[in-house]
Amino acid sequence: RKILSLAMAPLSLSSEFGYAVAVVGASYLANIYGAIKVVTARKKYDIKYPTLYSTGTTKNDEMYNCAQRAHQNTLEGLPVVNLMMLSSATVYPRAAALFGFTWVVGRFLYIRGYTEGGPEGRRIGGIVSHLGDFPLLITTFCAAWHLLRA
Repeated sequence: RKILSLAMAPLSLSSEFGYAVAVVGASYLANIYGAIKVVTARKKYDIKYPTLYSTGTTKNDEMYNCAQRAHQNTLEGLPVVNLMMLSSATVYPRAAALFGFTWVVGRFLYIRGYTEGGPEGRRIGGIVSHLGDFPLLITTFCAAWHLLRA
């Protein structure tokens, strides 16, 4: 007796899905950029491993923590943004890739701004990032609706 039966219709992906796959690679470049900024800040501000965040109170401690936080914040969003982008790209490949790329550009701006300008420097990058991730949330639900109705 069958308790659970899984039958799936074949999923056909457009060649344009490749744009979204390319953006996944670009998102990893943003991750590397953030890691380089943290390593550079460790050397510049003399923060030794394995210290994740400095507990000091100097401007140097704050600036190191800004670099670390910029990278950590990017890592927190990267998996879900890529998953939303790839899910959306099953139905809307170009739009998903565009929104994903917008998020990636935003992350570069966010990391640069936060590491060079402190907390105030992250605003533009945060706004640009959200111009990518908020639409991806919408297209994810739209794609789910489309796939469920197919």
